[in-house]
Amino acid sequence: MEHEPMNVTLSPHAVELLRAVRDRHPELSPAEILEAALAESLEREAEPSVPRMRTREEIRAWLDELSSLSDRIPPRPGETFSREMIYQDHA
Repeated sequence: MEHEPMNVTLSPHAVELLRAVRDRHPELSPAEILEAALAESLEREAEPSVPRMRTREEIRAWLDELSSLSDRIPPRPGETFSREMIYQDHA
């Protein structure tokens, strides 16, 4: 089969998937990145609904992603609990 150049419009989700593969495997060529993303997608579809165990690196990356946004969460006055609030019914 001859390889011909092709233009493809990707959905935002597809862009995220390709970027994730590229970030995990920066040594891959664009064609290899696309193949890896397709293989991962097919694997997920073929897997049973039981979630797989995540590696330490995947868990750390997920936690880092969550914490990267924590400085943007504004404090909400009045939503913290004081000792007095907890024991107000026991006085």
